[in-house]
Amino acid sequence: MRAALGVVVALAALAAAAFLAAGRVLVVADPLPPRADAIVILAGSVPDRVLEAAELYRAGLAPRVVVTRERSPRGQAALRARGVRLPESDELSVMSLRQLGVPATAILVLHRRGVSTESEARTIARWACRRRVRRLIVVTSRAHTRRARLILRQALGPSIALTMRPSRFDLFAPARWWHVRRDAKIVLSEWQKLANYWFTQSWRIAPCGGLGRPD
Repeated sequence: MRAALGVVVALAALAAAAFLAAGRVLVVADPLPPRADAIVILAGSVPDRVLEAAELYRAGLAPRVVVTRERSPRGQAALRARGVRLPESDELSVMSLRQLGVPATAILVLHRRGVSTESEARTIARWACRRRVRRLIVVTSRAHTRRARLILRQALGPSIALTMRPSRFDLFAPARWWHVRRDAKIVLSEWQKLANYWFTQSWRIAPCGGLGRPD
């Protein structure tokens, strides 16, 4: 009986530790290199990611900032059919970057739309391999960094060095994620998506986004 009770207590302690660490485990940050070929902003939360990318650009870490595009929100086509055009997230990113001091000549928009982090990584990898990029700094929100790094490292392949950078302007609190409803939703969603990566996505992601690396 005591042995069984001890096992239950140990399992409960492990479960509590895993619960408390669930937010922190999602956040990864690689050391910044002295120089990179480009800073890439993953599509999604515009303010925190754009602010971080602009800071890195102004610090002289790369000569260009690359912006990706995401799938148009539901209802966008219906609005356009009635003559209403809302700015898309990549347009907001470009506008914000320029107002933050990044010149238009240093901004590149990848036009293929991503429907997931996997498809976005494939687009980035194809662009990077075609242009013989050697090192990228990729900016995203804090809780997205671990999953994005797993996917991007696989998609970019071994020839392109990846630095994952969580935005300092993201309000996500990894040590107290369960106290904020928005953070709790993010953590639960990210762990679900990580499980999907481990069990399904990781088997189909090819280096260079499926392209052969140029000689």
